[in-house]
Amino acid sequence: MKDELFAISSESSGCPSSAAPSTASPRTDSGPPQTPIQVRPMALGELDEAFALTRAHPELKTIAADEVVIRVLNHNAYSFWGVYPAESKSPLLAYYGFLLLNTIGAEALVDGRLDPLDPDLAYLAATDERPEAIYIWLIVAPGLSSRATPMVTLSLGKICRGAPLYARAGTQAGLNLMRRQGFRAIDPENDGLGGLFIFGGTADAFKMRETKARPAQPACEVRVARTGEDVERALAIRSAVYLIEQQCPYEEEFDGNDRTGTHMLGLIEGEPAATLRLRYFADFAKIERVAVLPRYRNTAVAKELVHGALEFLRRKGYRKVYGHVQKRLINYWSRFGFKILETNYRLVFSDHEYVLMWGELEPHPNALGMHTDPYVLLRPEGKWDEPCLLESSATRPPTNPH
Repeated sequence: MKDELFAISSESSGCPSSAAPSTASPRTDSGPPQTPIQVRPMALGELDEAFALTRAHPELKTIAADEVVIRVLNHNAYSFWGVYPAESKSPLLAYYGFLLLNTIGAEALVDGRLDPLDPDLAYLAATDERPEAIYIWLIVAPGLSSRATPMVTLSLGKICRGAPLYARAGTQAGLNLMRRQGFRAIDPENDGLGGLFIFGGTADAFKMRETKARPAQPACEVRVARTGEDVERALAIRSAVYLIEQQCPYEEEFDGNDRTGTHMLGLIEGEPAATLRLRYFADFAKIERVAVLPRYRNTAVAKELVHGALEFLRRKGYRKVYGHVQKRLINYWSRFGFKILETNYRLVFSDHEYVLMWGELEPHPNALGMHTDPYVLLRPEGKWDEPCLLESSATRPPTNPH
């Protein structure tokens, strides 16, 4: 059998805590005996072998950069599967890479918003989350695809039960293999290299599954942290995300600005799920410290939180908003109208490289100002449309002797 290189050009409950390797015995019914193989999830330390295997095939082009691959695997431990000899863990014979998408990621893939070269982590399910769709990112399996693909599919299927499978072909051999295996183009007019295909289905497969099985989005609330308890909730979310998950040093995360800005909370059915911090300067406001707990990253809470913050700033009269954005999140923030601020600064801190982004806000029809009703300006932050206790005191005569 001719060696095949199947290359995909980059562009709930029930999730097990681990995935055991699958193994296959050598075929004896035809041809010479074949080396038994096993498949299992790859660890970060094994990616160098995968990079070397990819570079051994110069026909592979427009694939994601090494640092992007590392970031994706670090986000979800089931993103890469290695094929190894059954009797040992090395050498790596082939590997499979997947983008395991959450709900908004599956939607972004189908409507063309997902950037396969630099996927936004907001679109990807975390290790402990059940994916809503699987995108075959890259497969390098010379001479092994016919044996390894069913094994990987079986193992991954135990983790991603019922999730539809999508792919794009980066080589003609890969395209031919996809068609033989039952993939069908979503757009019949774009059924060649680079077109999006779904396994055994049609363009409506994800939408049909979503309509039948997707649970309703949980109730989301966004509010200003006005009480000490709410501020502590915001700080607890940041501790979980930055100190524990991203291993940021304490003194770098809690920088002395937490008592000088405004914290906002996103809640899912009353439970704290996300937070961000706002600080104010002469003619602009700054968004900082956006954090979402892992189990809520496939909900709309992050989007609602950012929209709530921008509306809050509009009401306060701000027309410009600014922030430091990790390079991997540029696409995400551009969806809120942010653009890169032209500057010669190279911004690196807490082990990440950032770019400066800013957005222009539409003026609010009821923006606060010096000519706003003074009783409105006495009201708690974010509750400017609700009368407060100080207003009721206005009914009393001014009896203070001073």
